[in-house]
Amino acid sequence: MPIPPPPGRSIAEMAGESVLSELGLISWWKPSSYFRMALEAIHMHADLPWWATIVCATVALRLALIIVPIMSQRLVAKQSQYKKELDEFRARLEDARREGNNLLQQQIFLEQRDFLKSKDIRLGRQFFILLANGAVFATQFFAIRRMVDVNYPGLSTGGTAWFPDLTVTDPYYALPLISAVTMGLVTRVGIEMGTSADQMTPGMRIGMQYVLPIIIFGVSSQFATGLCVYWCASNFISLLYAGAFRTPAIRKLFNIPPLVVQPKSKKPKNSFKELMAGYKANKSIPPTFAQLKEQD
Repeated sequence: MPIPPPPGRSIAEMAGESVLSELGLISWWKPSSYFRMALEAIHMHADLPWWATIVCATVALRLALIIVPIMSQRLVAKQSQYKKELDEFRARLEDARREGNNLLQQQIFLEQRDFLKSKDIRLGRQFFILLANGAVFATQFFAIRRMVDVNYPGLSTGGTAWFPDLTVTDPYYALPLISAVTMGLVTRVGIEMGTSADQMTPGMRIGMQYVLPIIIFGVSSQFATGLCVYWCASNFISLLYAGAFRTPAIRKLFNIPPLVVQPKSKKPKNSFKELMAGYKANKSIPPTFAQLKEQD
């Protein structure tokens, strides 16, 4: 009769040791697995509570990837130097759209492309910045969420203040509110996007500064507080970066050009009025021969 194998040790018996494999939290091809390993190592060797572990790991990763906000600020500064010209291109494109002149739109696009190329403004860098920030956020987010889902030992007692349990939602909605407000400030300064608020279109500015925070509050209020702690920490780091990069000495250290502040117009454009004007202009455009033929 074969001898049965000895029973494996329980999670409780493995206190002080890594339990990621036992909980199915390790996959060599997932970046989130390596972030979990870093979280576990910090928690064990630094003897920090879990909320502080999440904050420290977030700070360490953001510092390691400081080149991303540096690239973002360089792009914002370079675009600010030519804001007048870029606004003119945007206004010409809007006029061409209102007139329904597709050929003119293509011509303006080509002119804008040549202008950006001559000034070494590569909008592809903005896409890279967004992609890099999205990848970092997703890695940390899914790493922590999975640990919460499997109820990693210690998370239920690793919080502080009004959120002692990191595996449940915030009963006072304070962390979701902080996440939403700080995200609105982050989008305003443009530290994560490669463009500041005054470089956005009116519709995009309203969406990023006001609509997005409302969505974030609604979504994050359903998240465990462990995820909200990470989100708040990440946003505060972004705001610290934004404040630091306003210092001339730091900008010079990282080779960031000075930010050119354009004088504000005395009569700011009303985006709603512009939208209605465009709608009326489109209605007043006489129909083309092809359109008349279709109507017949």
